[in-house]
Amino acid sequence: MPAFHRQARVRVGRRTMYLDLFAERERVNIELDGATTHGDPREREIDLRRDARLATVGILVVRFAHRRLVHEPDQVRRETLAIVTRRSAPTG
Repeated sequence: MPAFHRQARVRVGRRTMYLDLFAERERVNIELDGATTHGDPREREIDLRRDARLATVGILVVRFAHRRLVHEPDQVRRETLAIVTRRSAPTG
């Protein structure tokens, strides 16, 4: 598993964003979505726009719901490892 930076500060254009868990070399941001606020459609739209903005600079955003973090921590860990492994593999 790579080193993740918590609350990593990233600038995209004029905006500064803070990423929950950022693997810089792999350009993967793991967002840990809270149990309550992310059920709101307005919050979801804000998240989607933010994710799209990060994609413009090559950052993949992966979101895990609070429920999964609590009830399926090993599966979340395996999925995260698979994603960052694939992102760090050479292409070509």
